Amino acid sequence: MRAFEAASRHLSFKRAAEELNVTPAAISQQVRQLEDYFGIRLFDRNPRALTLTGVGALALPLLAAGMSNILAACQAMQNAASKDYVVITAPPSFALKWLVPRLETFRNVHEKIEVRIDARDELTDFKNGWADIGIRYGTGKYTDLHVEPLFDDSYFPVCSPKLIDAHGKAFEPDDLQRYSLLHVDWPALQSAAPNWAMWLHAARTTHPDAHTGHRFTSEMMALDAAISGFGIALVSSRIAELDIEAGRVRRLFSDLAPLKSGFRYYLVRPNDTKPRDEVMQVCDWLRIESTT
Repeated sequence: MRAFEAASRHLSFKRAAEELNVTPAAISQQVRQLEDYFGIRLFDRNPRALTLTGVGALALPLLAAGMSNILAACQAMQNAASKDYVVITAPPSFALKWLVPRLETFRNVHEKIEVRIDARDELTDFKNGWADIGIRYGTGKYTDLHVEPLFDDSYFPVCSPKLIDAHGKAFEPDDLQRYSLLHVDWPALQSAAPNWAMWLHAARTTHPDAHTGHRFTSEMMALDAAISGFGIALVSSRIAELDIEAGRVRRLFSDLAPLKSGFRYYLVRPNDTKPRDEVMQVCDWLRIESTT
């Protein structure tokens, strides 16, 4: 069944064999044995390609779901074992720009607790037992979780010091029309997320690329592009603060009020089990860091 599922996804015995670390002949033989067992044909074997038969196409999603559940069950059993580390799951930009640079302060106080960072945009399912703590950015409506607000956030434009020096004078909002705007796609938050159109409207100015232009799938990428001098990014104060302190970027228009996002960063964890002492110590540390 594993051989059939892999071959169905790739429509190739060769690629399925590479995934499962066996030979293409072994995949073909295992699929043939499955077909012989049920007395059916799962693939049409053409000279240059495989295609699923009707019954093969019907069986594939059911089998894939079953194998996914088996994998999740195995992970839950594996993760149920006692572990001597704490896993924090967080969005990539937050993890790399805010969380990771602060881990040294945690180690200085809790040198015996190992922290592992799982940086991903997808919301982690805590039921599988892998993650102990999560950082989420949104409205705070996360059912079946213990939820604590960490901090609010606001947004303002930043750019490279070299770009400011080349500009030769103090930036005015209308000057933005001479430069490329760097946009962030927020698939999870969609149109409610902070964007250039909102900021420009609040600043009472316009830009031809208010809705279009250079786009990035994460705030961190847009910020790094601004650091390189590629354009001007609208970024979170929390994500940009260390780069601003280090002088890699500068905030523009500090006399203008930053754009409020309407969202917060939240600390979340499962609420159906008593957290380990190590988990609570990491939570306490995150609360302290969020106030500094």
